[in-house]
Amino acid sequence: MMKFFIPMLIFCSVLISAQQTKILDNFSMKASSYDANVFEKSNLNIYYQFKFLKDKKISQNPREGLCVLQIGENYSKFSDTKTLQKDSLFEKFSHLENVGSREMNQLFTYNPLWSMESLKSAADKKVTYQKRYKTKYEYEEPQPEFKWQLHNESKKILDYSCKKATVKYRGREFVAWYTADIPVNNGPYIFEGLPGLILELEDSENKYHFTAVGIDKKPMDIYLRNDKGILKISRAKFREVEKTYHDNPGAFHGKALNADGSPMVVKSKPLLYDPFELE
Repeated sequence: MMKFFIPMLIFCSVLISAQQTKILDNFSMKASSYDANVFEKSNLNIYYQFKFLKDKKISQNPREGLCVLQIGENYSKFSDTKTLQKDSLFEKFSHLENVGSREMNQLFTYNPLWSMESLKSAADKKVTYQKRYKTKYEYEEPQPEFKWQLHNESKKILDYSCKKATVKYRGREFVAWYTADIPVNNGPYIFEGLPGLILELEDSENKYHFTAVGIDKKPMDIYLRNDKGILKISRAKFREVEKTYHDNPGAFHGKALNADGSPMVVKSKPLLYDPFELE
């Protein structure tokens, strides 16, 4: 069994600023196990620039990241490229007896903006999701069906001729641009159901925006982490966890004790709760 580690910042020596977290040089801890289930290799990878506008009232400048849609014969996966890079480091460091500040600080350089991983199975029409709130959670559901409306407008993306389509999905309205020149039934996140690959997707409030910026055919592992600590729950339960985290993120950073040994109630400032799926 290979090894990996999960940082517990409550108990580590750290320096924290508004921009980054840095582990001090005297840090060391033993590694733990790493496991991943590789389903197949991709034969097509589409890279999307992802822009997320957190709150229009506070700022007009969106945060930006890069996501990738990996498509194979039977599976496809959508995730942030930084998640893949971070997992690669976890696997690499798993072979060490101990990890220190150098390894931890390398991990802190990869903070995915799109933190939800979604794996679609073409055979059984199911989607498996994984996301971490201190603990990594996993839930599964049937592939959602999208009732698209097709429009006559067109434009070019990556030199592909694209057509416009709109849809309502779990509390938001989306505009998609798809190309029949790539006859693949897929797109960002779990979106599909159009006569071609979706190259651009944006919600009506301009908060979430995916735009294809590159395509290649490099074989890549389509995988999900399969560590023992992953909690498999229902979608309803996951949404409860998500809401609880945003109400009090401090409670998810580890256990703290009072002087008498009793659990300390950790309170922190609530985070904006405006999830991609509102319903």
